[in-house]
Amino acid sequence: MRSLTAWTTTAAVALLGGAASAQTPNGDLQSAVTAYAAYQNDVSELRASTPRDANSLEAALDRVARHNRDELTRGWIAYGAQTAAQSPAFVQGVRDAASYYGRDAVVWAVSVDPSYARGLRGGQEATRLLLESAQADSQRIISVADRYQELAYSIQRQRWANAVAPAQNARVQRVRSLGREGAPADAVPAAVAPRLTVAALSVQPASDPTAYGGRRFWDAVRGGDQVVEVSSTPAGSLRANHTRAEALDRMAAVAALQALDAVDTQQSAVSRLISDPRSRDCIEMAQLQLYQCMSAARFRYENAFCLGQHGLRDIGTCIGAVGQPDATAMTPLPSSGRGGRD
Repeated sequence: MRSLTAWTTTAAVALLGGAASAQTPNGDLQSAVTAYAAYQNDVSELRASTPRDANSLEAALDRVARHNRDELTRGWIAYGAQTAAQSPAFVQGVRDAASYYGRDAVVWAVSVDPSYARGLRGGQEATRLLLESAQADSQRIISVADRYQELAYSIQRQRWANAVAPAQNARVQRVRSLGREGAPADAVPAAVAPRLTVAALSVQPASDPTAYGGRRFWDAVRGGDQVVEVSSTPAGSLRANHTRAEALDRMAAVAALQALDAVDTQQSAVSRLISDPRSRDCIEMAQLQLYQCMSAARFRYENAFCLGQHGLRDIGTCIGAVGQPDATAMTPLPSSGRGGRD
């Protein structure tokens, strides 16, 4: 079990600095998840429809652009946190640590150093859940991106699509404004909202891919014939990407607070933890690339390409980048030349 005696004044400084910079107005974990659900619902809508004229392409542009980078970041981290809280081994590890060191000590530890939580017993199982969930969500988004980029080529021969896009500067300003405002309150269907609330250990995403955090969750909440299997690399062949592992740490830290029933009393810590700067910067860059791409576009079909590449693919890449292939999982263990283990 990871010891608390290793803490130094650095952790205290981190706590004070983090408290001073915690400016996120949304400390409600549930409200945060809704922002991510809104984006995934729009991905579902984009997959289910095909722009056949200028107006439908404009609607698709508005749908992909109407997500605020900060809200989307907090929503994704919050979704991951509630996913990690479904790991029996991790939740037990957190509660064992609380029994040994004291609940307040563990709450304090995960609040000042998010990496502490994944170092507890069960942290590896939680990490596997997070990597598989992130990869599935990433592939889901990128599959729709592929569709829109292929569409951009296929509609070039259609008169409405190969016409010069009028008032392109105004169009770019419109999508910029939508990104600042964020998705409207009704962006998540009423039927989906109840499925966004999950207590620790209330679902089993590892065995049920349609459960919260599972590979097919966002397709399942969509329902009907839209439920499809997303190809997924086995979790065992993935490992955390150290350049983006802080996002996983933050998810696990909030999951630890949830396992200890401390989310409601630690709202400022939760707000700080779900505001992952690297993820936010990645999403911001994707949006800036969308605006730049549209600024350079001349014809309508080029806007469809910008939508697919930057409104979808780049966002999916931001999410999937928390994991990377684990070369060791694909390398056969060396033989010792003896039948038994060394």
